[in-house]
Amino acid sequence: MKIRNIVLASVLAAAGAGAFAQAKEQFFPGLPYRTGPYAPNGVPWANGYSDYLKLTNARGGINGVKIIYEECETGYDTARGVECYERLKGKHGGATVFQPLSTGITFALTEKAPGDKIPLITAGYGRSESQDGTVFKWNFPLAGTYWLAADALVQTIGKKEGGMDKLKGKKVTLVYHDSPYGKEPIPLLQERAAQLGFNLQLLPVTAPGVDQKAAWLQVRQAKPDYVLLWGWGVMNSTALKEAQATGYPREKMYGVWWSGAEPDVKDVGEGAKGYNAVTMQHGAEPQSAVVKEILEKVHGKGEGSGPKEEVGQVLYMRGAMSAMLAVEGVR
Repeated sequence: MKIRNIVLASVLAAAGAGAFAQAKEQFFPGLPYRTGPYAPNGVPWANGYSDYLKLTNARGGINGVKIIYEECETGYDTARGVECYERLKGKHGGATVFQPLSTGITFALTEKAPGDKIPLITAGYGRSESQDGTVFKWNFPLAGTYWLAADALVQTIGKKEGGMDKLKGKKVTLVYHDSPYGKEPIPLLQERAAQLGFNLQLLPVTAPGVDQKAAWLQVRQAKPDYVLLWGWGVMNSTALKEAQATGYPREKMYGVWWSGAEPDVKDVGEGAKGYNAVTMQHGAEPQSAVVKEILEKVHGKGEGSGPKEEVGQVLYMRGAMSAMLAVEGVR
């Protein structure tokens, strides 16, 4: 990872060289989704990303170079994401980096980035195989891939059983978002199932995931030892409600890091008690130094991107972290 980070810094520097030479500004495009069924999860991420860039400018920019930030709404739609990419890539002297926050959009942009020589940072999402930098030279899957997350979940339930060998004969069900994102962990889980001897059941859920009764009927019938949840947006809270309705123990449910934030559990209340999710960063960080600085230098001047109450929450911090990775890559 250290080597790839060095490469990322070099690529970002090369991509932004023209902008630095022409003007004291650096263009960071944004591909958020503030509307549609995934907005409750997309908005806090986008606000964290935007606020961190504003904080960077308040600190004096990147080595004195100020950031220009412009968003184009994708609605978590791949076709719109590609349209936004094409619209923004050449603006303000050229895009520095894109962060799609969508595995589907990442797949589409992976074909375009090499020709345009624009790096793609996918912090905790995207194409798992893009960690092979010899093949995917313009993709930078920082902070973990979905194969890593799936493997971490398998190891976690293995430890709970008393050892990986104890997984033999167990039944594990993957309830997943029927999209490129949701399908990412399947190859890893199939490999581990063959290696460790557990039975893997795959249950796709049609986006956006408000109707899961058929999937949870199958869960009730199969009685798996564990359920892995690979959801996003409303699918997560719906899954927890369906688990409660069918009597499936939430302590036997384990979610990926996009199924473990405040919007996923707040409407479920006590019904979410016992549910587990892997984390990508520490989690909510309301007392962290960077949060206090954002509240002072951004929100304190009336320039916050959203309500100050969300500053420090899980998805907000993930957006801020993603912006930090790009900023430090340029620096």
